[in-house]
Amino acid sequence: MSLVRGPQSRRPFSAVTNLTAWNQRAAEIRSQILVSAGLSPLPTRTPLEARIFGRVDGDGYTIERVQFQPSPGVYLAGNLYRPRTGAGPFPAILCPHGHWSQGRLEATEVVNVPARCIHLARLGFVVFSHDMIGYQDTIQFNPKGTDGRPLYGDFQEHHAATFREPALALWNLNLLGQQLWNCVRALDFLSELPEVDPERLGCTGASAGATQAMLLAAVDYRIKACVPASMVSHAMQGECACENAPGLRIGADNVEIAACIAPRPLLLVGATEDWSRTSAEIEGPEIARIYGLMGATNQFRAVRVEGPANFNQASRELMYGWFARSLLGRPNPSPIAERPFTQPSSAELRVYPEGRPPPGALTLPAFTTQWIQRRQEELTSLLPTNRVTFTNYLRTFVPNWARVMAIDGIDRPPLQIEGAFGRGGRGDRVERRLLLPEGDQFGAAVVLVHPEGRKSIAPGGPRAAFARKLLENRIPVLAFDPYRSGSPQNRELPQEQPLTNFFTTYNRTLLQERVGDVLNAITYVRQVARPKRVILVGEGAAGLWALLASRAADAVVADAGALDLSDDRTLLSPEFFVPGIRQIGGPDGVASLAAPRPLWIHHSGDRFPTPWTRASYAAAEASDQLRISPDTATEASVLHWILTRAKP
Repeated sequence: MSLVRGPQSRRPFSAVTNLTAWNQRAAEIRSQILVSAGLSPLPTRTPLEARIFGRVDGDGYTIERVQFQPSPGVYLAGNLYRPRTGAGPFPAILCPHGHWSQGRLEATEVVNVPARCIHLARLGFVVFSHDMIGYQDTIQFNPKGTDGRPLYGDFQEHHAATFREPALALWNLNLLGQQLWNCVRALDFLSELPEVDPERLGCTGASAGATQAMLLAAVDYRIKACVPASMVSHAMQGECACENAPGLRIGADNVEIAACIAPRPLLLVGATEDWSRTSAEIEGPEIARIYGLMGATNQFRAVRVEGPANFNQASRELMYGWFARSLLGRPNPSPIAERPFTQPSSAELRVYPEGRPPPGALTLPAFTTQWIQRRQEELTSLLPTNRVTFTNYLRTFVPNWARVMAIDGIDRPPLQIEGAFGRGGRGDRVERRLLLPEGDQFGAAVVLVHPEGRKSIAPGGPRAAFARKLLENRIPVLAFDPYRSGSPQNRELPQEQPLTNFFTTYNRTLLQERVGDVLNAITYVRQVARPKRVILVGEGAAGLWALLASRAADAVVADAGALDLSDDRTLLSPEFFVPGIRQIGGPDGVASLAAPRPLWIHHSGDRFPTPWTRASYAAAEASDQLRISPDTATEASVLHWILTRAKP
């Protein structure tokens, strides 16, 4: 395994050199964003129940207070800025804020959110500025003590304290995902306003607001132009939970995420005193290369302004010119100077000046319970019932499986074979033992996944006789040492702490690493032995590793270990932890993706669920290829099962 990565780990940009490869890479990144955010497939959009009130008239603009419900019982607050004159329909801009002390009300020389919105409205845009979770008026989730008083002293502490319950990680229910969902619903709100042209929507923000802007623009094509400021960097990815979700940057970074906006207009604004200081020399040219592949170099620009992380007047004036060209049809993106304005007061902008959200606003525990229940219902509704729905099911859940398991995508390094196997550049080295019969044409080969690794088929090993019988039937057999298993040296690798320090944003968990090694082993056998089919056998504690890789094999027999998967504590243990595993149906959902190929799950006990697997095989009209038995299979019965399916 490679060194542990974090927010400040540098990663080379994707090496793709043609448009086809980039389009595939960008699709994987978009999928990765949504899966990491817990939003794939997208949740059902419920009525917003929007309320707009408290109009304030300004010089060329109006400001109103807004609340709506991105999810039932959840209230998102913000301000709506509109042009005071003009007939419309107007283009619209979404303005998420960053980690400024006053959030959407921040008004300093470094960042002035109301000034940004006022001048966009004066130019002819409808603008919506909304809170991050835990800031200003969007405070219903803020933790309170037993006396009912807030536990923390500022908005950022409240913000960072949400969605910290470990079990939520099994659903990828996290702060980044909920803020991305708020942005999606905020676009819904803007699009539904009668004076807004839904074909001319833009988004801009700075720092964490830029993170929200580029994530939204990457996954939501309604955004037709984007301006992220003081964020996109090859050397820093963000330091808050709202910028770091599980799996988001395994094999990716913010530069690639921003490039996913291509060929839509994108202005990258860097600052000389923060991590975006090299936007003109490093990040900008890399993104420009992607725009060049699309013949859209005039739709991208990277600039840099003096100062710390900011959205100051110089940055804002560059942004006004970019949106004026992209969404108002002006001939060039030259900066547009701000005119004098009156700074609105807090009283004119606050939606709940008393600090109390509306009656019926859910607490955080009540919301998470509701969200998970809704997601369970939505996912269950997607289970296939016939061949057509089975095809659609695979189209959705196979990519989600790949993202949840953090499987290398289009830019994966090639498999290297030098006495072991692994992916070049990742630091992998998987020791293996491959037993080959004489000859060079094999009907099948077996990949044995065993807790003792390659030692299991060595002389005197627990599966030596099993391997010998396979060889007698001209079936090659491979055993190997998955990550931190097999040899004592392998098991002594450093322990990880997957629930701390954004580890899972940048690194694979123990189980993800092991499943990746199983997949590499299958690839290795296909390359070296060239069998007509690969049969995957998972034994003992390694049965689950094989089951989670079952999609890649031609037939699978796996020991389920009689695991109790109804209890989150099982899946939260270091040995079994995979973020987001619940949103693909758990191990049962993954096993369902093996249909219609032969699958035998044994030692299931009475607490290992299989409804997804049974439904999938029935829909594929392959129930005869599925076997589920509660007791542990004997070695002889497994051998017979393999020999039956290894025949030409």
